[in-house]
Amino acid sequence: MLGPSALANEKTALTLGVFPYVTPVQLSVFHTPLKDYLAKSLGRPVTLVTAPDLNSFVDRTREGQYDIIITAPHLGRLAETRDGYKRVVQTSHTVQGFFLARKDSGIHKIGDLNGKTVMIAQKVSIVYQMAEHTLRENGLVPGESVTIIETRTHNNAMLAPLRGEADASVTGKLLWYVLDDERKDQMRVIGTTEEAPGFLLMAHPRLAAQDIEKIKKLLLDFHREPGSESYFTTNGYEKFQPVDDRAMKGLDPYTQIFLKPAGP
Repeated sequence: MLGPSALANEKTALTLGVFPYVTPVQLSVFHTPLKDYLAKSLGRPVTLVTAPDLNSFVDRTREGQYDIIITAPHLGRLAETRDGYKRVVQTSHTVQGFFLARKDSGIHKIGDLNGKTVMIAQKVSIVYQMAEHTLRENGLVPGESVTIIETRTHNNAMLAPLRGEADASVTGKLLWYVLDDERKDQMRVIGTTEEAPGFLLMAHPRLAAQDIEKIKKLLLDFHREPGSESYFTTNGYEKFQPVDDRAMKGLDPYTQIFLKPAGP
């Protein structure tokens, strides 16, 4: 069980929770360099953890199971406004959904998805919400003129057309950028969603203000560390930067899906 102050006892591991946008194995590969950097710089153990799905991650965030979270922009805003988490940094990239189809299909633009199936990851994800909005902007009504198939991760959604599980898919642009050339050459981008701020790193309020400030400084300096280039290249983040207040407020519409009263 986590104590009242995660940094009060130097032998207590700091828990770094990463939202499950890819598989646990991929998350470990992607974020172990950051975990190791923080552990070395802070002189204390850091444990990298995730959750089975986005809803579980949101629940565990609310329960305070994580000291620091790396999370989707709207989930970071939710953690701040609902759960009292403190801002640390954000990635300098932006989040955007890419609509994909097989190159050998007759689908060349979003309008061609009329009567088709599209696989997207988890309805509560910001990519899913932005994708629905983009479909409507193109005159397509989810559940009527286009069928959305929900899946667990953005990575799983991305490759659905190649597996024959959907006519098209939507995934985050970072995953598309790092996809191997062999599979990328079999697909085409047929459209994109609007953009949202990058991933957010937030700290649980039990951490002392000076400890949060120390972690913030370490993260803002991480891109200058020898060997850090591979971390930022692999993840497509470029670097960490201060959290933008205006961008945070603009995320409020995407948090509403978690704040609606539960049905009967």
